[in-house]
Amino acid sequence: MSKIKNEWPTDMPEAILYRRTLASSAQKSALNAMEFEKRGIPYEDVYRTTSRELATKNAENFRSRMTDTNDLRQWGAAMTAAKLGVEAFGMEVLENTEECFAMDMHHCPHLQGWLNMGCSDEMCAKLCDMAMEGDFAMAEAMGYVLENPMRLANGDCACRVIYRRKKD
Repeated sequence: MSKIKNEWPTDMPEAILYRRTLASSAQKSALNAMEFEKRGIPYEDVYRTTSRELATKNAENFRSRMTDTNDLRQWGAAMTAAKLGVEAFGMEVLENTEECFAMDMHHCPHLQGWLNMGCSDEMCAKLCDMAMEGDFAMAEAMGYVLENPMRLANGDCACRVIYRRKKD
């Protein structure tokens, strides 16, 4: 019996469609990972490397829309600007200051895709680790430190992300 709870209702048709799209994409990544694993082919390093490369490009995109990347209020505004994303992930902002941006995500479309495939809790946690690699890399590229003390894939009630400015 799974300990994972990934239930957060939405009535927004676009958010429902977005969730399904992200879930489908996550299923493809999971199928690739499981097939590599069956064949004994190491894939984690490749996945992490490509996630980091993409995150660096995404960070450049975010930087171009911010006037002061040291002000995490701007990061928070960029992260929550799209109502669609807020609704699809069930985002709840916990803190939004110059020094810190923290939020809980009460639903993960990626996790839902893996659960729909019948992935075990252990496999979901492993896939989550790999998927979060991009988030950690993007935080690093932005000059932030990311903490992720709670994860839906670990059975927590939310996925909590806390971004802080790096201290020199």
